[in-house]
Amino acid sequence: MERLAISPVDAAVPEIGRWLGALKEVRRKTIETVADCEQACLDWCGPDGSENPIGALLYHVGLVEMSWLYLDLLRTELPPDVKTLFPWPSRDEAKRLTRVPGRSAAQHLETLATSRKILLEVLGGIDAAEWRRLRTPIDGLDYETNPEWVVFHLIEHEAGHTAQMASLKARWSRRPAAT
Repeated sequence: MERLAISPVDAAVPEIGRWLGALKEVRRKTIETVADCEQACLDWCGPDGSENPIGALLYHVGLVEMSWLYLDLLRTELPPDVKTLFPWPSRDEAKRLTRVPGRSAAQHLETLATSRKILLEVLGGIDAAEWRRLRTPIDGLDYETNPEWVVFHLIEHEAGHTAQMASLKARWSRRPAAT
């Protein structure tokens, strides 16, 4: 029988552990969606070549996760080890998601596992006051946020992109054979 429940992760505060468990659940769905994608599918940009490929979406999901953690919550630049994971900006000169052709599903998923481990280690150790404390990002943008909202946003962000990935994968499998 399939189990449809959120399994909390270990955290200093049980409520935070439940939110982080929801993050793990959305990541499970992402992994399930792309784990068996062949390279051509990961790099495919849709039938007219204008869509963000699965590989770009995976890269974007991980980089956005680290950007929210470091720039917005910790209010610091990405550390060198994280910059090594994400050497390119999230978007290119045309403001489209950066394409990273040639990265395998395993490579993308390894990068995502590393970024998620970092996020869980930081957020799993904070207390309820820090979870709700507002802070402004270091890049001068005009908003305040807290870890609670960031985790909510990361869940909706990844879920939306996972739906895009599932659509691309399904359309890839139905595309006409190349002649």
